Amino acid sequence: MGLGRLIRVQAFRGDPDATIYVVAEPKVEKAIYILRTALARPQAEYEDLGRVSDPLLDTLALKPGMFTKT
Repeated sequence: MGLGRLIRVQAFRGDPDATIYVVAEPKVEKAIYILRTALARPQAEYEDLGRVSDPLLDTLALKPGMFTKT
C-alpha cells in the first residue's frame, strides 16, 4: 500500500488531551482531510508527526483511507 501518516489532533497547542491517529494515507493533506471529515472537529489543530511504515499499517489491519487512534 505504501506509507501512512501519524497525525496529532488537539483542541489547542499543548493540549494534554491530544489524540494521535495512524492514517492509511501517504499524503499529509489527504490524511488530515480524512480525519477532519470523520471526526467533525473543524476547529481542532491537526499536526502531521511523520510517516508510518507499511508493516505497521498491515499490523493494524488498516486499508487505504482508514485510520485508528493510538
